[in-house]
Amino acid sequence: MLSYFKSIGLELKGSLGALFRALPLYFRNQFIWWPLLSPVLLLILVYLVSDANYQGWKHQRTFKELMEILHPSLLAAGVLVSLLGWWLSRDRAMALMAAICAACLGRELAGQGTSIYLAMGLILCIWYANTHRQQVNTLLQSRWTLSLLAMGFINYACSQLLDRGIIRGIGRLLSQNTRWQPPYASNMEESLETLGGLFLLLAAVALFAITRAQTTRSSRE
Repeated sequence: MLSYFKSIGLELKGSLGALFRALPLYFRNQFIWWPLLSPVLLLILVYLVSDANYQGWKHQRTFKELMEILHPSLLAAGVLVSLLGWWLSRDRAMALMAAICAACLGRELAGQGTSIYLAMGLILCIWYANTHRQQVNTLLQSRWTLSLLAMGFINYACSQLLDRGIIRGIGRLLSQNTRWQPPYASNMEESLETLGGLFLLLAAVALFAITRAQTTRSSRE
């Protein structure tokens, strides 16, 4: 039993190592870069509407309540689309996408303090993808789907820079002003999280379209 868990641990370690080794080459050769404009444009828009107090969004609670409905709804839609795609195609790539969306949805519903469980879920997804590459090849070979998936986690990472006060700390260091605060930081953080959820949904939809096209092509043959 001990040797079994040890082998699983080595496989997890190897999968993470393979991922980190592959990322630089992936971002250099395969990643579609222009969607990176979307969080920049979103932050500008959020700043403008917050500053104008549109729909009372200058008050962070009003904006936060809206995003806390929209974000999990997008993730839940991603789970449903992925499960439907898996049911129709039996492609395990769709099941893997459902697991990724479900892990993020669980973290959003459970709230603060549960990020460790999200990390564990994502590590298991990485391990499965690395050890069952042939079964999830539809996802691994789709440049658009992987780029959309990556954009989801890039937005989540950026939201954490705001949530953890890292942007605030950098701003205070550069401005030499210990009272500096990012304008409408809570609204920007929530909007980036929601955009991350949207990109995960788009990744699920893109993968669904690919698997449906493959199923249709196979049935014709």
